[in-house]
Amino acid sequence: MDDGALMEQVSHGDREAFAMLVEQHAPALQRFAVRLLAQQSHAEEIVQETLTRAWQKAGDYNAERARLSTWLHRIAHNLCVDRLRRQEREVPLAPALESALTARETAEQVLETLDSQDRVAKAIASLSERHRTALVLTYYQSLSNREVAEIMGISLRALESLLVRARQQIKTTLEASS
Repeated sequence: MDDGALMEQVSHGDREAFAMLVEQHAPALQRFAVRLLAQQSHAEEIVQETLTRAWQKAGDYNAERARLSTWLHRIAHNLCVDRLRRQEREVPLAPALESALTARETAEQVLETLDSQDRVAKAIASLSERHRTALVLTYYQSLSNREVAEIMGISLRALESLLVRARQQIKTTLEASS
């Protein structure tokens, strides 16, 4: 089912269509919110609120203006920014070990992987909210630059500048910590 048809059904109170929306989009929204907020419980609240708003505002969705994933990420982004502003401080990202440990890996390899991921997580955490958002949406959520620009409410050129500066800051931070 395409995005427009799905949201049309949701706007008419179709719980099965909403369950399909949740199943398709909640995992990506969860990963996005965790990466921005660095706290699982806050991320879960953001996802729940995003989906609640999607249910309530389903009739406002226009498939001709944006993909459903873009529309949902924009809602989640705005909620994350509001949360970060309320906290009045930057929240560091928790380091995550994304690859499973195998029996062949030595303790030294595991420690090197953890150290490297920790350094990258700290470098990302040191970015401003705007730089971190641009980076997470582009590289971790695999959204196109056009979608990220739309979610953030900025021009494509502004997004590209944010990404260049974010990568430069991460590189500088990583070089300094070596």
